[in-house]
Amino acid sequence: MTPEPTTPGAANGPDREPLTRKQRALLFLNSRRRRFWAGLTFFVAWLLLQLAFDRSDNFPLSLVPNIFLYAGGALLVVLWTNGAVLNQPIPLPAGIMRGTATTRFMSEETWKTDLSPTRAQEALLRLFQQPGTEARVIGKTVWVQLGREWHAEQWWHRDAGPHMKRKAPVHFFMESTETGSAITAFSNDRRLFGMHDVVRLSDEMSATAVKLARYATETRPREDDEGRGP
Repeated sequence: MTPEPTTPGAANGPDREPLTRKQRALLFLNSRRRRFWAGLTFFVAWLLLQLAFDRSDNFPLSLVPNIFLYAGGALLVVLWTNGAVLNQPIPLPAGIMRGTATTRFMSEETWKTDLSPTRAQEALLRLFQQPGTEARVIGKTVWVQLGREWHAEQWWHRDAGPHMKRKAPVHFFMESTETGSAITAFSNDRRLFGMHDVVRLSDEMSATAVKLARYATETRPREDDEGRGP
């Protein structure tokens, strides 16, 4: 039997690291054919459970179809989207995580640095070790969350801070270049919801985080170079 060709893309690049079982499970439904059969199998299994247990006199057994529908449906959605529906990303190949970030966030900004990807990653982790912020490595990226306790600037919508229910995230990607690396920041999460002022505050905080990250890592002209004429 001829094996199914793998899906092209960054996940199958030559520098791809071996995937864990969790990552392979999240990437299993990476083709239309697999998604079709997964959806059909789920639907047929639910119908069979309905026929077998829906009219059961045993109350716990009569709940089996609904439990399968909600629990199995939630799992199917997570696998169907390769984990993109989860609040915090799961470590996956950078190409897949970047594609998810592109659809999740409204703002994208890239700059260059003479730091290597590893050193840029370390610099971002140090930068966001502040009260009200959390930073952690996810795969080869840095995931930052900004809480209401963060006071980096006097934001216009600061009064909305007590009403924040979720932390505003910013996702940083590092890519090697000939002179160091390129850092891409994704911000302004589309998933944040609530009052208008709360959303505006999260956008202001995200913009500040990107500005501070850029200032801390971006390659700037040396003073002796700035003084030179053409």
